[in-house]
Amino acid sequence: MPTVYRFAAERIQPVAEAIFRGAGSPQAEAALVAGRLVKSNLTGHDSHGLIRIPRYMGWVRDGTIQPGAKTGFLRDNGSTAVLTGGRGYGQVAADEAMRVAVSRAREHQIAAIGVTDLTHIGRLADYAVAAAEAGMIGMVFTATGGYSRLVAPFGGAERRMSTNPMAVAFPSEREYPVVFDFASSAYAEGKFRVFTEGGLPAPEGVLIDKDGRPTTDAEDLYRGGAILPLGGRQGYKGYLLNFMMEVLGGLLTGGGFIGKEDSPPFNNCTMMIVLNVAAFRELPVFKSELERLIAFLKDTAPSEGGGVLCPGEPEARMEAERREKGIPLAEATVAKIQAEMDTYGVDEDLAALGAPSDEAVWNYQ
Repeated sequence: MPTVYRFAAERIQPVAEAIFRGAGSPQAEAALVAGRLVKSNLTGHDSHGLIRIPRYMGWVRDGTIQPGAKTGFLRDNGSTAVLTGGRGYGQVAADEAMRVAVSRAREHQIAAIGVTDLTHIGRLADYAVAAAEAGMIGMVFTATGGYSRLVAPFGGAERRMSTNPMAVAFPSEREYPVVFDFASSAYAEGKFRVFTEGGLPAPEGVLIDKDGRPTTDAEDLYRGGAILPLGGRQGYKGYLLNFMMEVLGGLLTGGGFIGKEDSPPFNNCTMMIVLNVAAFRELPVFKSELERLIAFLKDTAPSEGGGVLCPGEPEARMEAERREKGIPLAEATVAKIQAEMDTYGVDEDLAALGAPSDEAVWNYQ
């Protein structure tokens, strides 16, 4: 198995920030994007973490990402609005969209804010959690503007859809966010990038090759294969979720949808819906009853080797572990990030900042 390096979050985040600054981002933007990538790694979502840096830098070089772009309004109707990210980093525009959504929900009790003209927004949970921290329920639905065709619709043997994720978070008194965040495909595309760079096979039942045959070779995705929809034999449920995200994130925001154009630009167009809990229930009562619901579920007799977890609990456990042991990056990923460091004048030896490890540390969730 290829060498894995573990990095302390506080050592590798400044390196990521330096790359983004070198590529033209102002300090605040560089810190935001780097922080979101590191947070994704810490919570076990390596597919949306530092492995994305080379892809982001490629997009900067070809003009897909415009560092320093400003977010503005395309439509504004009070409780509803559509923002444009100006083709900047998705994390920046999505962050602003959620700030607007929370502010408008505080005023109107409910808000639906779309955002378009932006690139990869990273881990959706970050935005939903921002609403929960404000005492609201945050819902995030994301598409790719028709750009990404990697998923076979249920019953199909070729790629037609994107991985279209969603996230929902609820306000609570827990020490970690009550949130879930998942792709409507069996796995997010970035998971297969983690598998290939880590020298690992894909799990069974999540991927077909270009001829529609089941495969565990993660490289088959990049040879024209397709990810299956979420749900295995009940994959029609994942397909229907995917369809919903395509409509809410793509059609409703005007960001584009699969089949509209042959070669659209990448656009992580997103719809954010925020509910002000206080408009429905007293917030302390809501939080108390949410805790009763969670306690009832967690009191379930465990299956063999199992046990019921609260939404967000697996990520909290993983973050505690990785803050102690470090963030794992495959040797191939380290080399690619090092190349970007060299390109943008970051004078560090990345491998020397980490510690080699032979542990099987990848997270298949």
